[in-house]
Amino acid sequence: MVKYQMKTLTEFIDNHTSKGFTFDNAIDYSNLIKLNYETDYLFDLFTNEINFENYQFDELDQVRVGFCKENLGGLFEASEKDRILYLELVYGDFQIASQYVRTRYIKEKEANNSNLVLQRFFVTKKFYDFFTDLKNLETNPFVPKIIKKSVTKIITNIYTNIKVLFEIMSVHIAAQTESTYQNVYSEFSNKRIDHQKDIDDLRNQISIYFKVNQI
Repeated sequence: MVKYQMKTLTEFIDNHTSKGFTFDNAIDYSNLIKLNYETDYLFDLFTNEINFENYQFDELDQVRVGFCKENLGGLFEASEKDRILYLELVYGDFQIASQYVRTRYIKEKEANNSNLVLQRFFVTKKFYDFFTDLKNLETNPFVPKIIKKSVTKIITNIYTNIKVLFEIMSVHIAAQTESTYQNVYSEFSNKRIDHQKDIDDLRNQISIYFKVNQI
């Protein structure tokens, strides 16, 4: 049991925070911003049949498509009830997601949440892998409760940060500002939760549970 627990937790740490990488690197915040702008632009084009039929893709568009195909790993579908924002994680690469946003179910969801400027928040493959690994740790019956508590806190803080980024981007898109990715990220950095404390707490709880410092 102990060997399995240590293997599971060690693999998570090694896969996502090795070589000096931080949780920020694993979560991929900077690329999330670019991905959302580029994917939102392309999918808006794809779903508008009249505009798409006569549209001529230039070199920049090809770069956008290449970036999104390489990086898109899923999305948070957004909905709102009683002025509370809900985000549901859905898997999907570029091809799957482009078909998903055209389904009748999603069109009905968008109509019911017409007050939302952004209907969804796209995530990179790197984010999706990291976040689903976190969720697996949280639900794994063999992971100790004391460590699960730290994992749950990390997940909660990521949700909070994604909502902060969602709101910032919604404001800029609604106002059609000329903000760059860097400006949006700078604004986000001033409002977000820093994950350094999260990773320090997780590592500390792992050390305590396995009595690392007593060996």
